[in-house]
Amino acid sequence: MDIFITIGLVFMVWMCIDCIQRKEHFIWIVIMVVLFPVGAVIYYFAVKNKGKGRGNLFSLPFKTKEVESEETLQLKELININHKAYHYEKLGDVYLDQKQYDLAIPQFQEAIKKDPEMNDARYGLGKSLHGSGKYTEAAEVLDELIKIDKKYDYGNAIFGLAECYRLAGMESKAMETYKTVIDSFAFFKAYYHYGRLLDKIGQKQEAIDQMKSLIGSSKDLPEYKLEKERYWIEEAYKFLRKNGVELA
Repeated sequence: MDIFITIGLVFMVWMCIDCIQRKEHFIWIVIMVVLFPVGAVIYYFAVKNKGKGRGNLFSLPFKTKEVESEETLQLKELININHKAYHYEKLGDVYLDQKQYDLAIPQFQEAIKKDPEMNDARYGLGKSLHGSGKYTEAAEVLDELIKIDKKYDYGNAIFGLAECYRLAGMESKAMETYKTVIDSFAFFKAYYHYGRLLDKIGQKQEAIDQMKSLIGSSKDLPEYKLEKERYWIEEAYKFLRKNGVELA
């Protein structure tokens, strides 16, 4: 008998955690505790497992020829029932992982509309816009995000903003943002492109110094980090050789 109670408790805790992650109504947790263990089973079939083995039961404001996965079908049905920001954001994440940027964008936009404080959705929207080549729009989204949290995703958000400015041809803003990245985070790609932009505006010596700084910073890198940044280190060497600078 004890083993069945233990299994029931583990299952209930699993369903409670799922309920919290999905941001479902707190009443579900009450039901699961009060109606132990039946409440957890009810939750499993009513929420977590809802939509398994079924087709797309509703229409979204976009169409796709892609074969829907079980995960997207479940999220779409939950959206249709609950219209929660969390589910829109999770569906956007799935499409972003699949590089289906045009499908991800409206999901993140709807999540932000429903919950303006959902920074994960704002970041996902910026990455999706970048992935679809809409660099100016991506920059606007990421700029708003770093105003909220300058160090979001360990500096990757502000680095992404610099990249969007550069790819959108907004070179002055790109330089300013790359400089901020360099001052706070060790992204070699930021060092390199900042140097190239310096060269482009005629500051040749400053660009050379920047590439030297990049290479110098690589000397103490652990092997795994060195391998990750090797491409940009080699590009910096190429830039220096092209400009008549040979390092020992």
